[in-house]
Amino acid sequence: MASPESTAGVNDNTDKVEPVEITCKTYWSKAQEFSIIRMSERVGFNEYDLLDWYEVRAKRIAATYARFYLETEEGGDVSKLGRYYWMALGAFASKTVACLLGMKRVVLTDMFLPFMNAKEIADGLGKGNLWLFMDISAPHWFYNNYPEHFFDGMVCIDKRNAKNLEAPIQTVVDSMPWSQKTLPIINNMAISGSLKSGFKYVTQIEKAPEQDKRDLQMKHLLEIANHEQGVILQPLIYEHPEFAKWARWQRGILLNWASPSFELVFSHACEIDDGELKSVAPDDMQVENFRSRMDWIEKAAEKFHNLMKIRSDYMHGELQKMANWVNTKDYSMPTRAIIE
Repeated sequence: MASPESTAGVNDNTDKVEPVEITCKTYWSKAQEFSIIRMSERVGFNEYDLLDWYEVRAKRIAATYARFYLETEEGGDVSKLGRYYWMALGAFASKTVACLLGMKRVVLTDMFLPFMNAKEIADGLGKGNLWLFMDISAPHWFYNNYPEHFFDGMVCIDKRNAKNLEAPIQTVVDSMPWSQKTLPIINNMAISGSLKSGFKYVTQIEKAPEQDKRDLQMKHLLEIANHEQGVILQPLIYEHPEFAKWARWQRGILLNWASPSFELVFSHACEIDDGELKSVAPDDMQVENFRSRMDWIEKAAEKFHNLMKIRSDYMHGELQKMANWVNTKDYSMPTRAIIE
């Protein structure tokens, strides 16, 4: 696909001046362009191909979330480290998606239990991860680069609409996988109340004295988590009939051997032995049920929050390792990759 250049004017005459009107539509288009390019491989001048492999997309997403938290993404400010607290948790979560999509048991399920429609499940995970990234990365990039127009100035936070972008960007967004069915489900990526509240906490964290930041960070994290789980993932994948059916099946005794347990591992690795560095969902969690899932996510967030305090060097080191995945190359083999 061609990389959209929403604000680059064409001028074939050195004496010609073309006025360009910069609006919220322009800024949101630039923000969405960032997300699209991060999910793509450059194949020529102004030419990009979308990454094919869900696992690779998930690793780049984890890297991008880690980079936003670490303030090494475009427009970042290391003096404000910690303001994008959800992004740190999100990096571990996206890494988990990459692991789920590549692990041996998922491959075996696809081979030997075709009645579970494992491709549909993999597609659900891939779709949810991709469109959550498209949704959440753009406002973070916007706030990083044009904070004066986020809540103030042109007040662009209230004017986001994935169906009102500059024409070149709109064309690419509309051609993204699952776009036509997804965008109506997630309200064309309009800013939800929870996401808006989460960014309000970002502004407070930036100004707060050090002793007040941790409480604000947790409030910010939970607001963003409510947005990503309730506004994006719940209607997009967890309420999808095939995904909900799989979720019920995986709780069954006969199929449980072939289904990965739900856990969040606070490491760049897929699995570790240290139980203090993971949060395992309770056996009775109904993953397709928003409240049941959020009960576990809130407990996982508390564990994450504690680790960020008592083992901050370790956690930041793991985030840096994931941040290094930002240029992960697409797989060339025509078989599902296995992540050990």
